[in-house]
Parts: sequence; structure tokens; C-alpha cells
Amino acid sequence: MKIHLRSLVALLALVPAVLFAENQPAKAKNCGCACCKGKEVCCCNAEAAAAPKPVTHPLKGVVMGVMTDKTALLVKHEAVPGVMRAMTMMFKVEPAVLEKVKRGDVLHAQMGKRDDGWWLTEIELVPPAK
Repeated sequence: MKIHLRSLVALLALVPAVLFAENQPAKAKNCGCACCKGKEVCCCNAEAAAAPKPVTHPLKGVVMGVMTDKTALLVKHEAVPGVMRAMTMMFKVEPAVLEKVKRGDVLHAQMGKRDDGWWLTEIELVPPAK
């Protein structure tokens, strides 16, 4: 059996491509549902569509002001161990929160940093002590 050097070189050139392709995670193909129509990769696949959850920290504080023009709350909060000392600072919130919160309210929330500043999420108002 006679093997041509050119054929052998061409065959060996394909080996890394085949090995590389086998070690790559499989893409979720389009499942064919209405929301995936026209897309190459399925958006229904939770692993493919899920964004990493932002890092948040528990926060306890008192609302010192409601800043509707900035969609924010001014909160005097306790120290957040390993993150920041106790202070009064502005936190961005979802617009609906502004209608539920007033100066003097005690809250527990999750504090997280985003590209546009510090945000409070999962806000729970603490009932006043009797």
C-alpha cells in the first residue's frame, strides 16, 4: 500500500480540528418554539439563557429620604461585613418601590453593585416594634 506524503499531511492536519470539536460543549440547537424562531441557538435552554446572578449582600437600614427624581432611596445602613462600613448612602431601586417606602421605614434588603451604581433588591419593610 502506497501512501502519498501529501495525503498523509492533509489527514494529520484534520486531527487537531476533530479532537478540538469533540472537547467543546454542545450548543443547544433551536428547539423550534415560537420564541426561538429564526435563532440559531435555543433561548429556552435555561443553561444557555441564564446570566450569572450578580453578587449581593444583606443590608439593614433606615430610609432617610425618598429620591423620586433619581429613582433612589437615601438609606442609613449598618456595616456590611467585608464590603463597607456603616454609612448613609443613595441606593437605586425599582420605580415601584418608591410608592411603598417612606422616610423612617426600617428595611432589610439585598445590596449589589451594578454598572450604574449601588442597588437595593428584595426589599422587605420591617414592621415597627410595639
